[in-house]
Amino acid sequence: MKLASPFKALIRPEMISSSDNRFVSAARDLVERLHLPKTLTKFLIVGGIAFWIYQGGLYTFYDSPAFWFFPEKDTEVDLGVFALPDLRLLMASVLAIELAILFQFNAHERWTFRQRPMSGWVGKRLVKFQLSSIVSPTIIVVATNGLTHWLGWPPYFSGAAGVLLGFAWNWGVNSMVIWPRHREDLPTENAA
Repeated sequence: MKLASPFKALIRPEMISSSDNRFVSAARDLVERLHLPKTLTKFLIVGGIAFWIYQGGLYTFYDSPAFWFFPEKDTEVDLGVFALPDLRLLMASVLAIELAILFQFNAHERWTFRQRPMSGWVGKRLVKFQLSSIVSPTIIVVATNGLTHWLGWPPYFSGAAGVLLGFAWNWGVNSMVIWPRHREDLPTENAA
């Protein structure tokens, strides 16, 4: 199977070959067996791809020679209140997370939520998307930089831990604050 095949299946299903069709059918069967809503499945796929975009961006901005003009690794900067141990890592993680966010917005706009009515200027929706996702990227950037510096983890592991922490934050806020369970839905102590 070619690398581009899953992407063709997601974006343009009519371009699927017979060998690709088996992969797509198996994925569709799994989604149906798990009773996952189609939009949620697309949302999770976009998030998974965004994770790899973040990791690739982190490598490109931090470890590859393409950004030779960035500060050297372990360049410490004193910010008065605290010292930043690696300016290059901070820059790389912020740029990588922004790449992932821009991809997510574009994928949600064109694929995940394309069936929903979209009113207003696309730039306004992008700003709303950026603002609505501010906490999770902040957690990812802080985890990437903090765990790398304090625990000595490679930035890619620290970034993955940050993504898990950001996901936990998003899930907690969404399930307990935005869409909480009603009291009558909660199990009681007397229920058998």
